[in-house]
Amino acid sequence: MQYKKVLQNFFILIFLTLSSKTTFAQSYKNIDIPCDVKECMPEWGPTNTRWYTGDGNKKRPAIIWYAGGAGTYVDANYQPISNLIGKFDIIMVKSPLPVKPGQDGIPSGAFDEKATYRMRQSTEYYKKILNKPIWLGGISYGGLRMISVLSGTERQSDNYAGLIFSSIAHSVHKRGSAQYWTGIEGIKYEMNLPILIFQHERDQHEYTNPKGQKWFRDDVKKKNLNKTDLIFLTEGNPEITAIDGGHHWFLSNKDEVARIVENFIMDNSK
Repeated sequence: MQYKKVLQNFFILIFLTLSSKTTFAQSYKNIDIPCDVKECMPEWGPTNTRWYTGDGNKKRPAIIWYAGGAGTYVDANYQPISNLIGKFDIIMVKSPLPVKPGQDGIPSGAFDEKATYRMRQSTEYYKKILNKPIWLGGISYGGLRMISVLSGTERQSDNYAGLIFSSIAHSVHKRGSAQYWTGIEGIKYEMNLPILIFQHERDQHEYTNPKGQKWFRDDVKKKNLNKTDLIFLTEGNPEITAIDGGHHWFLSNKDEVARIVENFIMDNSK
């Protein structure tokens, strides 16, 4: 009888421990940032953001992360870095415009001036709240949003401690075929940041394939005085196809993503 009670208490303890960890890992706050000036189209309403709180380690910088696709959501659970939730402060920033290709193939929503203003404003907002360095990252079209935020003649890169490009969409559909284009020529100054570009080596989609990532890495290096690393990930289910999005979103190797990203950030944090 006593054995059963001990065993029962053991399982209750395990359950409470796991529940506590799960709650902690998913602790977040939805924060709407007011934007009432003409530069950001105030009729769009506030900028929607979600702040996943970290583990309280002051040595860990925060990460602002831009979602891929249309970019109009703030759930970090489906992002490549989802396994870092609870370790780092992670801020998702919703795009006020759907990011999708126009007639020229360019996803203009990623480069809209008023949307870009809101992205920059969100960075300033969280810099004041967190009082710690911020890394900027994004996947696919989220990488194009990053380039838009960094573009211009003013050194926008100085607002960040580092950059993380995940499976950036490096091509647009023009004249019936995929053509390399990221808009990186819009950055009119030299950056000086640790920059990580990572991609799954089995993601062979024409808009995100490894060959194009190498071109993008070379273009970034021309703009950056600091290290610019391109890492091809290899883990995960090899039976996932190139066109189902599995490798693009790192659906079966998020542990590998978390390890690569965490190590790069911490190795390059002051």
